[in-house]
Amino acid sequence: MNETTSTREIAFATFLLSLALVLFELALTRVFSVILWASYAHLALGLAMLGITAGAALQQVWPTLVPAEGLRDRVAQWSLGVAASAAFAGWAAVAFPATRQSDAPPTVLMERSAIAWDLLDPVWFLALLTALVVPFTLVGIVFAGVFQRCKEDIGTIYAADLVGGAAGALAFLPLLAWVPAPDAVFVVAALAALAALAIARGPRLRATAGGIAAGAMVLAGIASGAGGVLQVRYAAGYSEVNVRWTRWTPLTRIAVHEDERGTYMLLDNTSASEVILTEARRKEKSKELARSLVYRLHEAPARVAILAASAGPEVACAQAYGYTDIDAIDIASQIGDAVATRFPPSAFNPYTSGNTRRVWSDGRAAILHAREPYDIIQMVHANLHSAAGLLAQAWSPNLLQTVEAFDTYLDHLSDDGTISFAAGTGTRVFVRAASEALRRRGVGDPAAHLFFETGNNDLLLVKKRPWTAQESAKVQRLLQTYPGTKKVVIDPVRPDRGKWRELNQIALMTDDRPFLESPADVWKSLRGMFLRYLGLGSDAVQPIDILYRSLGLQAVFLAVSGLVLGVAPLLRAGVSGLTGMRGVGWGLLYAAGLGYGYLAVETVLVHELILFVGHPTYAITVVIFTMLLCSGLGSAWVGSRPADRLPSLLRGALLATLLLGAVQGFLTPHLLVQTGLGWPVAVRVAVTALAIAPLGVVMGMPFPLALRILRPEAAAMVPWAWAFNGWTSVVASLGTVVVSRAFGYQAAFAVALAAYAVALAVSGRLRHIGSTSTPAGV
Repeated sequence: MNETTSTREIAFATFLLSLALVLFELALTRVFSVILWASYAHLALGLAMLGITAGAALQQVWPTLVPAEGLRDRVAQWSLGVAASAAFAGWAAVAFPATRQSDAPPTVLMERSAIAWDLLDPVWFLALLTALVVPFTLVGIVFAGVFQRCKEDIGTIYAADLVGGAAGALAFLPLLAWVPAPDAVFVVAALAALAALAIARGPRLRATAGGIAAGAMVLAGIASGAGGVLQVRYAAGYSEVNVRWTRWTPLTRIAVHEDERGTYMLLDNTSASEVILTEARRKEKSKELARSLVYRLHEAPARVAILAASAGPEVACAQAYGYTDIDAIDIASQIGDAVATRFPPSAFNPYTSGNTRRVWSDGRAAILHAREPYDIIQMVHANLHSAAGLLAQAWSPNLLQTVEAFDTYLDHLSDDGTISFAAGTGTRVFVRAASEALRRRGVGDPAAHLFFETGNNDLLLVKKRPWTAQESAKVQRLLQTYPGTKKVVIDPVRPDRGKWRELNQIALMTDDRPFLESPADVWKSLRGMFLRYLGLGSDAVQPIDILYRSLGLQAVFLAVSGLVLGVAPLLRAGVSGLTGMRGVGWGLLYAAGLGYGYLAVETVLVHELILFVGHPTYAITVVIFTMLLCSGLGSAWVGSRPADRLPSLLRGALLATLLLGAVQGFLTPHLLVQTGLGWPVAVRVAVTALAIAPLGVVMGMPFPLALRILRPEAAAMVPWAWAFNGWTSVVASLGTVVVSRAFGYQAAFAVALAAYAVALAVSGRLRHIGSTSTPAGV
């Protein structure tokens, strides 16, 4: 067997498995948003890293899983296992009853999310997670074994891994435009089978791999033409019985739900927006204070922007008052498309009448790129807890509510225009952000620009200029025409300004820290969770408690899994080749620093660049694709460097990571937003890729350089180091959330760079790792 050919074939198989792995985990984020909740979407990414970690640990404990002899056929066998287990896991995801059902769609923000924990069936949920983690574990065995057995070619093979991941990030959106998210597992299975076909030597193994690949692609083709092969049976929080039509998009699943209350467009399983089809329903919506008051303050024609327009109830309300020049902005604008095409065109269909433009974008990004000012900017009960909302918000939560967001709205508001925001009791958060935005614009008395009403509806109205006495009186008169309890909390013409000063004690949300809770609030939620488990606490649960209960359980799980990961290889040190090896701890610390730093940097970069790129989907795709691709190029380059230069190259790569990381994390996003928002989307995406490419290149060098620096007898610890790298990546996914919520995203980025600084500090010890007595090999 020609050695060059062997390396090339192993690298190609690694590329295909990495491509399959990324597609599988990203597809699961979409499926989870329906079968579980959108807030569980990140669990798919955690499962991927955890599975890879477990696989690497298994290879460390049982080195014969991927032996040096017969490497190619063994990798092919594991690859076929990945194909079969991925197909089974995809079926389990839509067939296992992991959640309980309800017939009614969720029409109130957080209606389902607030009771999500109670709807979980713990037995089936555990069974589902077990099924899902198996494919990732098998890939982890393959990667750890290949890295261990082919250490001398690590630059090429690790590059293939990274470039495969980049290809997966790039192919994800086109794939989900071709097949529904659950059926993406057939493409995943086909890719894993092709990896087996590429590397297998035995004819029977090759024939089996070719047959599985062909069969899986046939099923994918059927799914594309028939609207799906794997159908959801158990959606979280509502029953599929009343669902009349579904469509999976790259962003979310849209469904039409019909019951005695009416017709609703469902987004995933946490957001329902009523489809207005009759004059009677439009009149009803037009009587709702939060939706209609702003339209009674102005006169048509006027230019209107509606954020989170969804199925269009606010659009219908605006049209009822004669407004036609409307930008209906939604991150899942396919909902508006479905309303326009699946329901009869009429004067009451909000998306087939008037001059309504459906804008597919995050609401704030759309305002940022508007060419003309708006007379009305409105948002009513935007549900940021759907998958589409979380795609924008998971990396950058609540960016529609920060002080910088209100500065953007004011920048794009006409001189006499009005901002109208309503989000129930959460509306008071807007008061603080709007006040600070006005103050930063030089307004000495921000309360003179605000009108805030509470009661059955909480509504905030904001103007660039002070309200006049006549305008305030008009608002007061109009409020009396609506039913229910109403209380004016801030009247801009009252000398005492109402409760404006009290409301300005609320925590201020900024782009860097778009969260309301303080570290004390975090501790209170975690303490309350612990007391409830002991039966000593209150049964009352707030949405913030749900979040931190999830984070707390993840932390416990990570601690336990880390303990197992650290102890298990030591219990079988003789079998796994660790007996007598010195310096192993330094190698594990180095791998841990790289694992935490890489994922944390990637996560914060997505957050920092969303506004400039203009859409979170584009930001996630361009950041992950560019980082992995350029890291692959960096890995391939160092794979051919002379051995005597490796230590200096490693120090240079880590120092460059710290320097370029600091520039990219703290300077570049701000400069791009300040200078390039008016550029076309394609140009902004290209500029973003070019800006982060140098950082991606140098971040791809430290891992393969370290493996090349290791002495031959130290190869026995490679799977363990790879396991620690994966485990700390999972820690980073949790740690970045916790640090950013407590201290801000720049603090989270500083922690990521600190992880690279730790790797730099211990990098000089890598070449000394080895045996103090006899070589420890396998």
